[in-house]
Parts: sequence; structure tokens; C-alpha cells
Amino acid sequence: MAVTWKFRCLVWVMLSGFVTAYAANYCWASDGSWTVKAAAGIFAGLCGLSTMIALHISTQRCSETHTLATLLVKYLFFQIIDLTAPSVYSNMQKIWKRPRKEHESFLLKLLARDAKTEYGMRHGFSDIKSLQEFREKHPLTKYEHYRDYFTRLADGEKNVCVAATLERFGTSSGTTGKGKLIPMVTSSYYHKAGNAVSRLLYPSDSVQKMVFLYSKPAEKFTKSGARIAPVLFFPDSTASNFLMSTVQNMPPSGFQISSDFEATYVSMLFGLTDKNICQFFGAFTSQVYRAMKMLEDEQEMFLEDLTLGRVNPKLQLDEGIRRSLDAALTADPARADELRREFAKGFVGIMRRIWPFVAHVLSVDISGYIKKLDARYTKGVPLYTSGYGCTEGFIGVNTWKDKTPQQYTFLPNDMLIELIPEHLSSEENPETLLMDEVEVGKRYEIAMTTISGFYRYRMGDVVEVVDFIESCPVFTVAYRTGELLNLRSEKINKLVVNKAIQESLEGWDGATLVEWTCAESPLLHDDKNGGAYDMYYLLFVELESDKEIRLSADQMSMFDKSLRKQHEFYEQYRKVGTICEARVAVVRPGSFNKLKDHIIATSTANYNQFKMPRKLRTKALLDFLQGCVD
Repeated sequence: MAVTWKFRCLVWVMLSGFVTAYAANYCWASDGSWTVKAAAGIFAGLCGLSTMIALHISTQRCSETHTLATLLVKYLFFQIIDLTAPSVYSNMQKIWKRPRKEHESFLLKLLARDAKTEYGMRHGFSDIKSLQEFREKHPLTKYEHYRDYFTRLADGEKNVCVAATLERFGTSSGTTGKGKLIPMVTSSYYHKAGNAVSRLLYPSDSVQKMVFLYSKPAEKFTKSGARIAPVLFFPDSTASNFLMSTVQNMPPSGFQISSDFEATYVSMLFGLTDKNICQFFGAFTSQVYRAMKMLEDEQEMFLEDLTLGRVNPKLQLDEGIRRSLDAALTADPARADELRREFAKGFVGIMRRIWPFVAHVLSVDISGYIKKLDARYTKGVPLYTSGYGCTEGFIGVNTWKDKTPQQYTFLPNDMLIELIPEHLSSEENPETLLMDEVEVGKRYEIAMTTISGFYRYRMGDVVEVVDFIESCPVFTVAYRTGELLNLRSEKINKLVVNKAIQESLEGWDGATLVEWTCAESPLLHDDKNGGAYDMYYLLFVELESDKEIRLSADQMSMFDKSLRKQHEFYEQYRKVGTICEARVAVVRPGSFNKLKDHIIATSTANYNQFKMPRKLRTKALLDFLQGCVD
């Protein structure tokens, strides 16, 4: 029978308790010098503290893959978070009461930091004395405004625009356009706030681990030698490897796997070894769904590997990585038998059955995969998205449990946020509102000023204000402006399109949706004929069904009818004939996985940050999907 950490800690308690008692007795009863007695007293105090820690750990549910070092570090780190979380949240509440004051304080410190850079001198940062003056003097911006500055900064030029130590350069996901090079400066307050809120909402034993889905992204370097990598990136270093070993089961070598299938498989395999998992992490719910479906599809391979204590030879792995993984994986036939019994009952609700103590799925749902997850694999395990952000910066924190859709509020001391009313978002330099000027029920485009060098930057997301916490708005994410379908200024967002698809599915012979994206008909043409062609939307869908899927013309028209019903302007344009009926194309099974691989191979996108584009912006991608239609 395996020796558990509970048993080890109880032995530790007895031995440490005995030593504590002996040292304390020596301190009080011996005739030694006061220095010796003082040293004995200090030693007794430390041993007593050690005894209490061991006793506390023995009462907790513990992941057995811990080493003594990772066990103690994780325990102590989470004890600190738990002790400080109430005061951190109390401070956040005070900040939410005075967002404008916090904004101005943040801004003036930022302007002072960058005042002597080329960018700061060009925009007169040293002369700006207030938030209002800044809004009057500095224009709203988009990425092209910064491209040359950031390129020069990456090339090693000094004093360009960001007078702060850069962690590295980030890249945007690149799935909806050309990837961006973005300076990354760490925000300690956001992470402190996020950790505090997460622990208050979903407390778990401080020595449990998580399943962590991760595929190593391509790593590049600038001319000056600075690292270029996406937000979710772990360097191959001793500190990083140790940190990850404290929170999840996979050995450091697993974080060197760059292929999506192999990385996901190995993450799941080592996760299965631990019944005490408290959290399941994937950057997006689409990744979580793929991982759970892989578990169902490849269940025999997982069971075989757990029984034998080795990573399956079918996986395409570097031999050094394979040896490291095999050395870390212990044969566990009992756990394999336990899983086999659960798999035999079916995969509805499988997550909670194989990990009975999992508190939540930590992920972002931007494609509606949470409904598919909940219907089959997670079944009641809540989704929690701790924060809302992008490569340019972390924008909001989620302080609510079990809210659907996920909602967030800003941290006014960590980023300056201005909000552009939705009806003004097409203007080049519209008037903006501050947090205490917006209204519940209205939508706004975000413009942000950040520690990473963005000033009044329009990052493209539109949010809807749903409430207030103190004087700070609570919001949900509505859509990205770059993903609007917009042939004749009708501006149809992805939520409308997704609803139209869901309504159409009801008449599509029991088919279920795998994935979708759209294109606008002008992308089909090269404009050599002066634009003399029909204007319409083209919807690509991948469907699953027990039988062959052949949609009739009437079934395909359901999508267009639903769009017309939902969107007033689209209906008007359809009535007068300036927009023709939307067309539907069903692609072959697996086509969207191939599209994902194609995008990652030909852009700056990576598996961890990949978001399926809801609007195709290049003819190359459109041609690729058209080639997937029978």
C-alpha cells in the first residue's frame, strides 16, 4: 500500500512534537547559560510551528504527487493568500467607490514614468496635470499608432516609449488578423486581486493540484535578444519548472511538448493519476472540450498507460521527453480499474465522477462550448473565468460565483478605462465616458491606458454594462468590433449569428454543432469587375450526426430567416434586396481542426491562445474552408 502524505505528516507531527517538548523542557529546566537556553527556546518554537503545519496539512486533502518542497511551498503560498484575501478584497471595495480619483492617480504616475521617452515628449506628458487634460490632448489610438515605436523598442533602442522593465514581448493570438508585437509589463496588483477573489469564491485545500492544459508555443527573439512569446507561456527554467510542479501533476518535460494532441494527452494522463484534483484549467472552453472528448475517444489508451506506468509509444514525442515522462509516471492498476468502472457508466458527468473534489473549470468561454461541456462531460461543475483581458493587458476581475454569462468589473487603480458609446464606435475620435458616467443596459467600446505603453487604445472589444459595484460598472463582454458582419453598415455581431445557428439546428435533422465561422461575399472576389456581384453572408458549419448530413435548400434558408427575425437592419436590407439570402456550407468532419492547424502554421497564433475566428478576413482562409466542402 502506498504511503500517503497524510501518514507522512502524522509521523512528522509525532517526531516534531517530541523534539519540541524536549527542547522546551531543556529551555526551562536546564542550568545552561542564557544564550544556550535562548537558542533552545527558539528551536522549540520553530519545531512547534513545524508540528502545527504538519498537523494542519494532515487534515487536508492532498495530491500525492507532491515532493516535500512543492508541498510546503504550495501550502505556505496559499496560506498567505487565504490570510490576506479579506483585506485585499476590502481594499478593492474602497477603490470601486472612487474610480475617477484612482484613475487620475494611476494616470499621473504613468505619465511621469514615460515623460522623458520619445513618445512622452512628443505628446507633452510632463505638461499634463489632470485626467481631463490628458483626454483633451491625447487622441484615441489603434495599434498602428504604436507599431513603429514597439518595433524599435524590440530592436533594442532605448528611451522610445516605455520606461519600465519589460518581462518580454507578447504576441496577440493572430487568429483574426496580423499578430501584434506588444511590450509586457507585469501588473502585480491584478494578480493579487485575482488570487484573492478566486480563493474567496472557490476555497479548496491548499495542497490539492489541478489539471493544466498547455502546449508549448513557438518561442522567438527580437534583434536585441528579448523573448517574444504569448501571454500563456512558461520558460524552461528551474524557477518556472518548480512553480508549475507545485500546482499540477505533469513533470516539467511535459511543458516542452509543442504538438496539441500529445500535449493534451500527457496533461490528461498525469491528471488522471490524481483523484484529489481541485481545478481543471484550459485557456478556452474549446480546449477543455477537446481534452474531455480525447479522454472519451482514447480511453483504452489512457487506461493502458496508467496500468503499465508509461506514456503510450504511439505518441510522437522527443525521446528525451518520453524518458522523463516515463520516469515520472508510476504504474497504478488500481486507479486504472477505478477509472474503467466509471468510463463503463458513460461519459455524462464524467469530470466530477473521476475527480470528485474538482471545484470548477477555470477557463474562458467565447464560443459557447460551455453548453456542450455541461451537457456531457462537466454536468454541474461550474465554469469560472477569473478575469477578462488580452495580451495588451488585464482589464477586469470576476468577483461573482456561478454567474452566466461571466461578468467582470474594472480595477481603476491598475488601468485607465474610457468607454465609447456603441453608436459612436464607427467614428475615428468619438467622445468617451468615464466609469461613473455609463448606464446599465448600454454597450460601450473599451479604450484603455495601460502600464505596457498603450494610451487611450481602442482594443476592439464591446462590453455591456449590467450593474454597478459601488461606483464601478459591472459588465459582460458583448463582441469584438473586428468580428462584426457588416456588408451595408448593419453590424451583426457573433451573438446574433450564433443564436441564428442554434435556431436553425432545431430543423437540421438532429445534427449538433461542432464549429462555425462566417465570411462576407466580397472576399470571394478580387474587385476586378468593379464590385458587380451579389452581397451576402456565407456561413461555414461543421456538424455531427448519426447519419449523413445533407441539408436541403429549405433547411439552409432557416439561417437567413432567423437572422432576419433577430436583426432589424438586416431585415430591411433583405427586403429591398441590397443584401441577398445568406448561404450555408457544411464542411467535412475535422475541417475546423485542420483550419486551426493551418492558422497556427501560417500566423503568430498558438494552441494555448487559439480562438476560432468568427469572421474570415482573408481570401486564403476562405479558400481553405471552401476546399473542405463536398
